[in-house]
Amino acid sequence: MQQETNLRNLVLAMVAIMGIMFVWETFILGPQREAQLAAQRAEQAELEKKREATIAVQEAEEEAALIEQTAQDVRVSFDAPSVDGSILLRGARLDQLNLKNFFETLDDKKARNADGEIKIFEPQGLDEAHYALIGWRDGEGGSRITDAQTNWSLASGSTLTPTSPITLQYQTGSVTISRVVSVDDNFMFTMTDTVTNTSARELALQPYGILRQFGKPSDLSQNTMILHEGFVGATGNKLHMLNYKKLEKGNTLEASTSEGGWVGLTDKYWLGAIIPEQDKPFSIGYRTINRDDGQVFQARMDGTVRLVGPGETITSVNRVYGGAKQAKVLRAYQKELGIPRFEDAIDWGKMFFWLTKPFFMVLTFINGYVGNFGVSILILTVLVKAIFFPVANRAYKSLAVMRDLAEPMKEIRETITDKAEQQKRVMELYKEKKVNPVAGCLPMLLQMPVFYGLYKTLFVTIEMRHEPFFGYVQDLSAPDPTHLINLFGLLPFDADPIASIPLVGLVLGIGFLPILYGLTMWFLQSLNPPPQDEMQRMVFAFLPLIFTFIFAGFAAGLVIYWVWSNFLTILQQYTIMRQNGTKTELDKFIEKRILKRGDSKE
Repeated sequence: MQQETNLRNLVLAMVAIMGIMFVWETFILGPQREAQLAAQRAEQAELEKKREATIAVQEAEEEAALIEQTAQDVRVSFDAPSVDGSILLRGARLDQLNLKNFFETLDDKKARNADGEIKIFEPQGLDEAHYALIGWRDGEGGSRITDAQTNWSLASGSTLTPTSPITLQYQTGSVTISRVVSVDDNFMFTMTDTVTNTSARELALQPYGILRQFGKPSDLSQNTMILHEGFVGATGNKLHMLNYKKLEKGNTLEASTSEGGWVGLTDKYWLGAIIPEQDKPFSIGYRTINRDDGQVFQARMDGTVRLVGPGETITSVNRVYGGAKQAKVLRAYQKELGIPRFEDAIDWGKMFFWLTKPFFMVLTFINGYVGNFGVSILILTVLVKAIFFPVANRAYKSLAVMRDLAEPMKEIRETITDKAEQQKRVMELYKEKKVNPVAGCLPMLLQMPVFYGLYKTLFVTIEMRHEPFFGYVQDLSAPDPTHLINLFGLLPFDADPIASIPLVGLVLGIGFLPILYGLTMWFLQSLNPPPQDEMQRMVFAFLPLIFTFIFAGFAAGLVIYWVWSNFLTILQQYTIMRQNGTKTELDKFIEKRILKRGDSKE
């Protein structure tokens, strides 16, 4: 009995103790811990806020004064197969970078004019100043250890080349930084920093990178609906974009990742980008600095904060890309360096990338054999036609029958006034002849995505820039340069001044290829059954003229594609119509104008 009582008391005591512990944990210790954690989070957020404020103040102070190049500034030249220029030791800024194989104009390209080379980065103080730098800051307080005003020294090397890197050095009372700068045969600069803590206390060190562009590029495209220009970057597999229109309004972006990525500023063909260490977490961001003399667009990368004890050394490898958006080059860096979505610095499109990328791959594959992108476009057109051949054949057979039904349908509409009865008789006629009136539209509907995909491919890829076709077409990415004004170059005077006049230039500045497109479109329409409605017939009659003016501003390569596509369609449709015994407008014209004239002479 006593044992049972003792056991019961023990159980009750344990339950009481557990109850007290539960109440103590739930109502006293738990809230205390939560309050402590909240205070720590608030303190951390306040520290981070102060750190960000410190960074913002330093950036504002740094940009407050226009920093002109002075006589005391020292530069280190670089020379590689694809780029040349120099690095400014003040800030270790990559701020003078020219592309040796890309030029502003065709004339510059033909003359290999160094003054006409494309400039990716230019020193601050010039009209299109743009530079990149890699620096270090205090990872706790946010204060800069190095910035755009830090005077680095050249420790070894003279001229940077792919076979001879240079070493820069900077030293404070607490750290020593040794930076080895190398460049490859294309457009990538690698900056390997070795940082030693020379102080007597532990330091929190953080690498960062900045791209600063003073104002928008002068060659900014006006076609913002089909092309992205502005901020671009990736965190892991996620692509980030903000165009210049949004950036001018002050839109910002912040993102972090531990899966690799990059950050950059881009226009149509050129890219400046910072690529941090891909195996460490980092964040990217964008902001606009408003100054009295204009806006400064800034892309930023913040690397991992690393704790470095007294006497310890860490190494950080960051890269700067400044060059052309060549798909092959970007794809190679993406694969070799593990940079996610680096190839997508080219604006392939959010919806139609499944068309633009294959088109580009096929075009470049064909061009590898024929050596002419214009000829490659013609071959691609034949391949597209071959893919759609079965569908187009059925559609053109339907159109041939529809053309034969034009007269019976006209008779129905003239003899029957009741609309419902008209529709009934027309549908009976379709059923009797086994024809689908909608089938003729199918080839056009199928080709519209193809048209857009190829248009975007030719528009955004640099591989077609300054690439010749035959004769006067020396740049497939530019509109037809000829003018109706001087009969496409047959008359000995420069038509450009007249073509630049707004209204007159619109009419007389049309080139040969757009006019040829208008003619092929008109001829193609003549093969189709004419609309029964008079208003529709009038609208269709003006379409070739309207599209002639629209196509005048398109890239010559795209117009060549569409003219050639129309020509192949005309051959295919005419052959099918003749096989079905249907007379086209051409046949009627030949009979009326040529054959009858021959009969009358006899």
